Amino acid sequence: MSRVDRAGESLTRWSATRTTRRSFIHRLGQLAMFVAAGPTIAGLLIRKAEARVCGQTGVTPKCDTFDCEGVDDVWGWCWYASDGCCRNNGLKKVCDCCTVNYPNVHGYCPSGTNVRCIVESCGNDPRLLTVALTGLTWQAGAGYAGTAAVAAEPRSLRVVVTAADQVWATAIAAPLAGALGSPLLPFVDSVATVTGDSNAANIEAIARLGADTAMIVGPVAPAIVSQLQGLGLTTEVVSASANIGTLSQEVAQRIIEINDINRTVSVATTGLSASALPLAASFASLNGYPLLVGAAATQAVGLPTVYIGPEPEEVNVVTAERTRSTDLAALSIELAELAAATPFVDPSKVTIAPLGSADLLGLVNTQAPIVLHPPGSLGPVAAWLQTHSLRFGALSQVFYVTGPGALDTPSYWELQGTVNGFRVDQLMGRSGDGLPVRRQPFAERPIGMARIDGALEWGSEPTPSYWTTTAQTFRR
Repeated sequence: MSRVDRAGESLTRWSATRTTRRSFIHRLGQLAMFVAAGPTIAGLLIRKAEARVCGQTGVTPKCDTFDCEGVDDVWGWCWYASDGCCRNNGLKKVCDCCTVNYPNVHGYCPSGTNVRCIVESCGNDPRLLTVALTGLTWQAGAGYAGTAAVAAEPRSLRVVVTAADQVWATAIAAPLAGALGSPLLPFVDSVATVTGDSNAANIEAIARLGADTAMIVGPVAPAIVSQLQGLGLTTEVVSASANIGTLSQEVAQRIIEINDINRTVSVATTGLSASALPLAASFASLNGYPLLVGAAATQAVGLPTVYIGPEPEEVNVVTAERTRSTDLAALSIELAELAAATPFVDPSKVTIAPLGSADLLGLVNTQAPIVLHPPGSLGPVAAWLQTHSLRFGALSQVFYVTGPGALDTPSYWELQGTVNGFRVDQLMGRSGDGLPVRRQPFAERPIGMARIDGALEWGSEPTPSYWTTTAQTFRR
């Protein structure tokens, strides 16, 4: 058999596995019509007719997400496409998600399964998800605090408790929880509400932790104290002050007793600084720095502070750093970058949440920096996640919310593709481009072994410098 004959037979067999009889006959007719015009034009027209996206043949749709985890689902293997299928000139991987007896072409699927949908990548193997995406459920009355605490699995015999309706007290209590490695649990007064199960996630977190002590911050109703004691917890009041300035100062003194620290975080009660309270509480909690409210409390404690907010009149409390951003979304990124550069924060974990979320404070329990995205979509956070990984290394976990403003399905696909290095921002999708495609060699068919031309090297860029040479030296 000649080389041309062998090539023709190989192409015929390949086409038969990828297409239905009807579509094959249709393309054969097209080829007969245009063969007189020469092989170049005929081939071009056939490619335009059969390619839905760059490097894909047939009519199989893209998967909604990068998951292929149904009861009857299994990954097949991939084929490669280049010639402009990726804007970064990387090798495009197109891989089959296969389902038992699915009514479609067999493709590159195991015996007994057919192609349900395909995934694509201009970077890493799109079948290999290396970053855990953890969804957090919003609870009526209790927000995200309980579910975040359960998801983060803290290691402590203590919990820090506030009243759910005391927002400032809850924020002030966050750094105490961070210093102790404990969850922050805002409790609803079940006597005063009709949602008696609002504390269910908090109670589950306490049970999983095996906690024996509840440290109470701020004014808390006697019914909450009774409920805590009924759970077998010893209650300890850190401060019951209703004045938020005084409360922040008293909690700061307790944190100083626990941690050897050299600075604080401060906020004002108005302007962007007040709006950024959950972000400030998260940043303070991650580092174990006290959160002080107002210039008087900051002056009284006397340590250099990181002032959160652009209000110039609040800066001259103690000589220290201040943030520069003038909107919440940008401020969340600024604080996340600042936290990742400190020696006490794990930069491989990030929490993302929609701008305007009803309970950002509850997300403090993820023990990861909080970054805000537009409701329903990633927006500029996608590019930031990639930059963050280039600086600090691959992410290991991303917490996201499933409540109001949650990511829609295309944005969840984008999140998966971004954090796992699939370079989805580089994918090309014009019909008819990128043919012919190439089979995946046997050695590259196992999941994780696909060729990764075009992948980014996480951690290859220099990290921003930390803004102080010393920091807390003791944490327990």
